[in-house]
Amino acid sequence: MKTIKLEFQAKNSCCLFFPFEIKRLHFFRFCGSQKTLLGVLLLSIFSFLSLGQITLSFPVARAVIQRNNANQASLNIAGKIKNSVDKIEARLVPRTEQLRLDTIVATPWQVVQLNPIGFFSGAISVKGGWYNLQMRAIKNNLTVIDTLIVQRVGIGEVFVFIGHSNAQGGAYGQTGPDAIDDRVNCIAMGQEPSCNGMIPFQPASSSDSLWCRYLQTGDAQNLPILKFSKVSISSGIAPFSSRPWFWSIVGDSLSRKLNVPIMLYGAAFGGTKSEHWYKAAKGISFDHGFIKSSISMPYINLKNVLQLYVPLTGIRSVLCLHGVNERNDTRENIQMWMEGYVAQSRIDSKISNLSWMIALDSYLLDHGQYPQPFPLKFEPRNAQVAVAQEPFNFQGPDLDGITDNNAGNPISERPDGLHFGNQGLVSAANLWSNAINRPAFWTGSTPKLSQSFNVQSLQSGLWQKAENWDCNCFPQKYHTMTVKAGHIIQVDAIKIKPLNLILKGNLNFKNQGVLGF
Repeated sequence: MKTIKLEFQAKNSCCLFFPFEIKRLHFFRFCGSQKTLLGVLLLSIFSFLSLGQITLSFPVARAVIQRNNANQASLNIAGKIKNSVDKIEARLVPRTEQLRLDTIVATPWQVVQLNPIGFFSGAISVKGGWYNLQMRAIKNNLTVIDTLIVQRVGIGEVFVFIGHSNAQGGAYGQTGPDAIDDRVNCIAMGQEPSCNGMIPFQPASSSDSLWCRYLQTGDAQNLPILKFSKVSISSGIAPFSSRPWFWSIVGDSLSRKLNVPIMLYGAAFGGTKSEHWYKAAKGISFDHGFIKSSISMPYINLKNVLQLYVPLTGIRSVLCLHGVNERNDTRENIQMWMEGYVAQSRIDSKISNLSWMIALDSYLLDHGQYPQPFPLKFEPRNAQVAVAQEPFNFQGPDLDGITDNNAGNPISERPDGLHFGNQGLVSAANLWSNAINRPAFWTGSTPKLSQSFNVQSLQSGLWQKAENWDCNCFPQKYHTMTVKAGHIIQVDAIKIKPLNLILKGNLNFKNQGVLGF
């Protein structure tokens, strides 16, 4: 039987509810009319598995972490340990999928944490590459646990793409191919659901998928967090893309050229234009047939990537593909809109030098289905060129060379005069890959690296609000969360499950809020 010591002072009526034997403790509940804890010491409760003595919260298989410009990164490692040991160590061993193994070698064993008690959290240094993670526990200079291996852990390059349908994917049933290279990864979103045929206005219900709930709310709590996957037709690309489109080909090209794994996030929304992204970023409502501006769509997709995923993995750049839908707008307006949401992304991410790569694209050939004429058809391109020249921005591929080059036939690069066909996908992917591989981009862009798992409160407020924590992130099960003195954090109608909790301030539980480990 495990003995767990809790030291706390309670206001009003409080009680602890343990649904299992202490030795199999999974969570506890605070109850009472007004649930408030005044923490006076470290509060830690651990969930132990009957099999194995080390359990990892992170990394998981296929996680890819952004490297710096010197090809180095710190890999955060966190988990739980059953027995008392002197230290936890880890190393990375290269996998054979690398093209040049001579440049990617195993790391030495490195200390993750000394004298862990119940849980551990730390980081090891590693070069770019595709690895298996090995863990061991040392006691009295002897290895007492040496069984845990996580396959496919990557240090490489991380990108998020935004834009309209030619960025998100989806035209006349075209999906794009599976990634060929094993090192091209995403967080799996799955296939886009029907949501009872009413996207996005059908109210979410208990039978709806998480994607349907996300469409209704824009709430990051409805997004997958650790479902890393190889990019494929069936995987989707979180948070908002249901198909690989040409991005799987871009990933294949980059992984081969750079010899490191690639991580992709898909935040694009078909049918949008820069005006919608700008207004959503600034909280300005607008009317649209299938975009719900009241939840900040479509910009909320990018904001959620920057606050949910980027603190975990880091990021190299945002890849932007707009233009076709702005062909009736002035350059001045388009430029203002683009500058607005680019600036807002740097505010929301707290990355003042967040890199953006801006594609040049305004091609649209009428086949009788689009309104004509387009008197301002060159204005999107002029705005894109101007924005791409601004600080921390880079000019991306010139996609106007991809045209309806076969009179609307399926073998055309743009069969409908707008969306890419099979050949168009390959052409677009090659142009994107070439643009990303320009030396000026690698020397000029500064990647944002992954954040520490040791997180402190910045102010009082809701637990699930990123702005209340110094990581600018949504708390997760791999975090050690410290509520600082004088701060009151509200746990409102959710179950929170940090790896570890240090209370110097207060936790206030409302509406069946629950703390579990």
